[in-house]
Amino acid sequence: MATLNTLRTRGGIIVSVVIGIALLSFLLGDFGNTGAKLMNDRKMKVGTINGEKIGYAEFADKVDVYTKALETMYGSQSLSAEQQENVKNQVWQALIMQYAWEPGFEQSGLQVSENEQIDMVDGSFISPVIRTTFTNPNTGTFDPAIVRNFVTQIDKDPTAALVWNFIKDQMIQQRYLSKYITLVAKGMYVTDLEVEQGVANSDITSAISYIVKDYSQVADSTIDISQAEVKKYYDAHKNIFRQTASRDIEYVLFDVLPSDSDYVDAEKHINEIAAEFAVSETPLQYATLNSQNPTEKRYFTEDQLPAELAAFAFGANSNGMYGPTKEGDMYTMARVADSKMLPDSVGARHILIGADQKATADSILNALKGGASFAELSATYSQDPGAKAKDGDLGVFQPEQMVPEFSEAVLETHKGDYFTVQTQFGIHVGQVTYKSEPKKKVQLATITYKIEPSETTQQTIYANASKFISEAAGSYENFEKAATDNSLSKRVVRIKNTDRNVSGINNSREIVRWAYNGNKGDVSAIMEVDGNYVIAAITGVSEDGIAPLETVSPQIVSILREQKKGEILAQEMTGSSLAEVASKLNLEVKEAANIDFNSFYIESVGVEPKLIGAVTGAKENTLSKPVAGQKGVFLFDVTSRAKVDNVTPESEKVRLEASAQAYIMERVNQALTEQSKITDNRVKFF
Repeated sequence: MATLNTLRTRGGIIVSVVIGIALLSFLLGDFGNTGAKLMNDRKMKVGTINGEKIGYAEFADKVDVYTKALETMYGSQSLSAEQQENVKNQVWQALIMQYAWEPGFEQSGLQVSENEQIDMVDGSFISPVIRTTFTNPNTGTFDPAIVRNFVTQIDKDPTAALVWNFIKDQMIQQRYLSKYITLVAKGMYVTDLEVEQGVANSDITSAISYIVKDYSQVADSTIDISQAEVKKYYDAHKNIFRQTASRDIEYVLFDVLPSDSDYVDAEKHINEIAAEFAVSETPLQYATLNSQNPTEKRYFTEDQLPAELAAFAFGANSNGMYGPTKEGDMYTMARVADSKMLPDSVGARHILIGADQKATADSILNALKGGASFAELSATYSQDPGAKAKDGDLGVFQPEQMVPEFSEAVLETHKGDYFTVQTQFGIHVGQVTYKSEPKKKVQLATITYKIEPSETTQQTIYANASKFISEAAGSYENFEKAATDNSLSKRVVRIKNTDRNVSGINNSREIVRWAYNGNKGDVSAIMEVDGNYVIAAITGVSEDGIAPLETVSPQIVSILREQKKGEILAQEMTGSSLAEVASKLNLEVKEAANIDFNSFYIESVGVEPKLIGAVTGAKENTLSKPVAGQKGVFLFDVTSRAKVDNVTPESEKVRLEASAQAYIMERVNQALTEQSKITDNRVKFF
């Protein structure tokens, strides 16, 4: 309602705009205390960007500033885990922009001047960040008046200044990136030759007769690969073995689940509650005091409730009690606390003033009752620019869409009458403008109770985990033996340094941090993760850069073995005709059709890009050379070709241009990131 309130929930949109253009997807974990182990000079760098060391304090301070700004924009006391993660992503991106990208952009002659920044806020080319942030809550569209009103508060309100600096940072980052991508895009074009070749590749299809001899027909044991050959291949193809930092771990999980006695105790407890709840004269109060989940106090229509609960609440037995019912480990019971005839939707207009201006509110109310113009008083006094632009009108809404105090005041006031009510936003002087036809609604007093493991059960399971730790004795060999001796299933997972959680375990950032602060062979202490106990061992450590030869040697051996098999099979596939070779090798001649250069796969053959390329370039009715494909070596004849007119030069040019633009978006981000020389160690801290 107030100007800052119009920004609430818009922070997520800012994140989407900036990250969407930058195409960045750094994933981080919770921001918290990492312990004294990390608090030394050697480990206090969260990363390096373009040679600049990013200290823990610098990163944390910027996270704090961004967090406060977004808390204001979201209108919350604290951010959720997901929102905290987004903050760290934005801070890291801002630091990359500050230390790597902006200097490079400026060297290229790109600038975002003060005059341009003014134009981005209140000119001809409004920034997407501004446009998506300052929207009218009633229309959902950009409202320049809200921007101007907000800017007037910057010098008066430190919170507004904090938010504005955050928005300004995002706005400038977005403009730099937009300019750079546009600059690169202007250098991309499609030639006539490319269009001509593209049309030819799409408009001609080939039919072939072929034979294939699978690699599996040559035994692995017959192929010798020397270490020298492996080393030679590795040296010539190092770039394909580039890797990101990762940790391989194995872990055992001790699930903390209710025991049989816990279920018995829970049933006894819920029956006792049910007996008291059934006869309580204040069911809503009783439910509020005894339900594990907060009791919903709103009123529901019949079609807003689950069928079984609705049948009870609006049926003949609504004076009784629903349940207890048990679904999984959750008990539920309910009673009808109240029923009323209420409208589904209401309308109102209001004038919002400060919480300390009660005398002014009383004067406005008296003036309205005396016939004063609502629109004129709204224009003079209201602090809600969105509503002020509509003479104070908030439109038609469902009661639950507004803060409870405001909605209750509207529901309790007759259409056309005035009211005053104070909420977290200030004092509202309002008038009810609309009420839909009332219908029966019920307020339910609902008690939920989830069966949880008792303290005794938790202690028993923890004792089992402690026994395992004792047997593991801090080494991977003992870890393996303890898992086998205790019939525990080991789970294997690879963790990247951008992973927030271990796959399959919620809220497991603690495991990720531990893995990146440990060494190969380490065994963890007992970690409590998502209510369960986890013990892990590090089995492999990989750092950013080119994978070591010993790590990729098995992969290279497999590649070289297949190449040698291909050479052996190709030597066997000689002859004057396809039929002759097929007869000699006892292979079946098969047919395939509708092959063009843009094909992804060949029907009945599979994904074979090398074969598709060879077919496209082969002469008709001429025996091909052997082609080493994905599953084996192929020999083929092009038996016919047909012109199908799939595309026109105009449509092909559009396709190629679109493909080039998509390539730019992908490669610009990749190139900028590579040139920024980024080392990201945040996983060790957060």
